[in-house]
Amino acid sequence: MLPSLNALRAFDEAARTGSFKAAAEALNVSPTAISHHIRGLENDLGVPLFHRDGRHIRLTDKGRDLAADLSQAFERITHAVDRIRGPHETKAIRIAAGPFFAARWLMPRLATFWIDHPDISLEVVPVPQRLQEQDINADVIIEWGENTGEPLLTLTPVAIASPDLIRRFGATAHPADLLQMPLIHQRDTSSWADWFTTLGVAVPQPLRGAVFEDANAVLRGAIDGQGVTLGWMPLIQSELDSGAIVRLLQETVTSRKQYHIRMGQQTRKPRDAGAVIAWLRAQGRI
Repeated sequence: MLPSLNALRAFDEAARTGSFKAAAEALNVSPTAISHHIRGLENDLGVPLFHRDGRHIRLTDKGRDLAADLSQAFERITHAVDRIRGPHETKAIRIAAGPFFAARWLMPRLATFWIDHPDISLEVVPVPQRLQEQDINADVIIEWGENTGEPLLTLTPVAIASPDLIRRFGATAHPADLLQMPLIHQRDTSSWADWFTTLGVAVPQPLRGAVFEDANAVLRGAIDGQGVTLGWMPLIQSELDSGAIVRLLQETVTSRKQYHIRMGQQTRKPRDAGAVIAWLRAQGRI
């Protein structure tokens, strides 16, 4: 007699994500329910499936064997159901991306994706900054940082400010002049620190200025004349063209941080997720 399908599904999700919490979020149940299902499955099979060390879990040898077989079985079931649903049934792919990037780069390109892939729908969700990758419930992850995956496109940081702020503080002739102006940082001070260091400017510790998590708030602050910030070309081209912000210096810096793309560890649709990633890479080269 087969064990409970719910228990097998809970185990498969926990094995794939490496986390009872992530499995619970994916299945819309509580972590306690996941733990209960897996305990019941272990009792039913008569073997432990996970080593437990506080909140950390890892598969036993028997658990690893079962996980490999179940993963293939659930994938075959998914493909079988997709075939029965037919070609007109849409398949949703979740893309985790920051709201600034999603609005300024991804959204204007979606029409071409739907023309090429009418059978795949996209669900864009915020990428959580404080979670481990295995805890991000998405098929495709677009993340800002250093060496987090394959680069999607190259952005260039430039110092920007509003015309009003430039009138108040005067024009700048050298990167070091910006240290006398109010700086606005996004997420932390590292981007400004890297920018100054690359241009040979000694960076005071700590580097002063307001820090905002949201890139939209950072840009809004620059437009409103609250300070100087780093704008990322070409994402801010429309504000430069309109005159809402002005580039202060012509120095060009290559940033260590870029947007990277990778397939999410939780995806159950690698073929469709791969099609989305291939399309995104092509867009990044345009």
